[in-house]
Amino acid sequence: MQNLSNNIDLEEIQKLAGLFYTPREIAIILQLIPEDFITLCNEEGCPIYNSFHAGRLLSETELRTSIIKLAKSGSSPAQTMAMNMLMNSKIKLIDK
Repeated sequence: MQNLSNNIDLEEIQKLAGLFYTPREIAIILQLIPEDFITLCNEEGCPIYNSFHAGRLLSETELRTSIIKLAKSGSSPAQTMAMNMLMNSKIKLIDK
């Protein structure tokens, strides 16, 4: 598996994760062994883990930014989504 982490385009992983592909789907797209890639995506500190989660979180940040902007502009559905994000955030803070 160590060879796997040395031969992967981390930017491509981040891009695909930002499109919300799962680790298994990314492995298939990149023609990697899914089980090995999934293991690396769950190994904290691994460059693949960091790239995968950064891509996902950066896209989520963009979505949240859009939702908040729409909510502040008066969009009722966006306000509901923003309140749900706020409540989930509070729950996460309590659980940690």
